[in-house]
Amino acid sequence: MANKREFKKYINTVSDNIISDMTYACYSVKDANKDLIEQAVIEVLKAGATAIMKSNVKFDKTRRAFDNQHDYLKAKDSFFHNMYRTINKEFAAAVNDAVKKFNSAVPAAVKEAQKA
Repeated sequence: MANKREFKKYINTVSDNIISDMTYACYSVKDANKDLIEQAVIEVLKAGATAIMKSNVKFDKTRRAFDNQHDYLKAKDSFFHNMYRTINKEFAAAVNDAVKKFNSAVPAAVKEAQKA
């Protein structure tokens, strides 16, 4: 991610799209387990909120801690790059768990009809 604003927009967009698809399926698929789908939606919401909260971190060093500005900027970019990558992996893992829970809530007959 280029910056914190874009990262937060990405997390919100992905979360919103997944939640809207799950909600649509909850109300349109007959015999779907609504309780499991609601739990999956809550997990996606928690994952998005956690990712955004974890991204609200500032670089803890100042320019004075480095010999020159280039080293400072390089360290700062590396810090944020690694932070966003780690948060994104955790977010993706949480979303994948929620999607697995959602998939178990959908009846097998509907899954087979979707494949055909």
